[in-house]
Amino acid sequence: MQSQPDRTPASPISPTATDPRREKRIHVAVPVKIFLDSNSASCQLCCTYEISLVGARLVAVSGVAQVGQTIWLQRHNKRAKYRVIWIGAPATAQSGQIGVETLEPASVIWENELKIRIMQSR
Repeated sequence: MQSQPDRTPASPISPTATDPRREKRIHVAVPVKIFLDSNSASCQLCCTYEISLVGARLVAVSGVAQVGQTIWLQRHNKRAKYRVIWIGAPATAQSGQIGVETLEPASVIWENELKIRIMQSR
C-alpha cells in the first residue's frame, strides 16, 4: 500500500510540491446560496467545506445533476458563476458534496474569509 502525500498546506493559498492543486484550500464553513439558473430567484442554502480563490467544496447540495453543470453561488451580496468539477458518489462519505471552480476569477465571493484566515496563519 502506498502512503498518501502530506496535504498539510505550507501557506493557506500557495501550492506545494506534494499537492498538485493550483491553490491551497482553506477548511472553513461559509454559508452560501446556490442558484441552478441565473434568472431564477429560487435558490438552496448550503455550506462550504473548503474554499480557495478558484473554487470550493460544498456540502448539503441537491439538484446538481452532472459534472460540467454551471451554477451560481452567492455570499452576502456577491454572486459568481461556477462550474461543477466533481460530485461525491452516492452512499459514500462524500455523498451530497460537490467541487466547483470559478468561471469568473475576478469575482471572489469569499475574499474576506480568505484574508482573515491568511492573517490568522501568520
